Amino acid sequence: MRKKTITKSSSGFTLLELLISVSLIAVLVLILSMSVRTGLRAYSRGKEINEGLIVVSAIEGLLGRQLRAVVRKDEPDLKDFSEFHGEENEVSFVTTHVPLGSQAGGLFKVVYRFDERGKKLIYAQKVITRPEDLKEALPDSIDPEDKEDLMEQGWGLSIVDGIDSLAFTYQGTLQNESAPEDWQDGWDKKGKVPEAVAMGLAFSDDGEEPAATWRIFYTDPLVLVNAE
Repeated sequence: MRKKTITKSSSGFTLLELLISVSLIAVLVLILSMSVRTGLRAYSRGKEINEGLIVVSAIEGLLGRQLRAVVRKDEPDLKDFSEFHGEENEVSFVTTHVPLGSQAGGLFKVVYRFDERGKKLIYAQKVITRPEDLKEALPDSIDPEDKEDLMEQGWGLSIVDGIDSLAFTYQGTLQNESAPEDWQDGWDKKGKVPEAVAMGLAFSDDGEEPAATWRIFYTDPLVLVNAE
């Protein structure tokens, strides 16, 4: 009688199989972590762009409304309060419009200034009750720590960071059809207000130099022109 031999197979993993399994898991974890990191970067970048667009929209909306409410010399009751001064990195004028939520009303001197070194836009406003108040200028250098001191002097202050470049140009007549970046880079004609002001604004883009987007604002509230 022949004896039957039974061979039992091993139920465990060999060392080679274990090493292959660990290597595959490591590769999968690496791919997953890279995907998550890429997704987080895309989300963060999208959020920054979104916030930038909101800031741009708010700045453009406020500046446009204030320029349409600018005080002019030809307004008999307000001629002594008319003032408009424009430079490449700053524009200041007297207007009757301020941001929603402001407690005060009346005439306001407003200043839009781009701090090229700090890459920030400074917005300031002050109530004007006498022509003499126009002589009180905003300090040349402003830091966030100066906000309380300026408030004691009657200035309201807002600072927008993260702006790569900002420039203002000015147009004396609407007949000139040149591009806004080719307009005058300054305005200091006493008693006169430009017909249009253009603002070129750009945000930083991962170290690359972004192109400025130009927007035109008209000072005559009756001019309904698509400036896009």
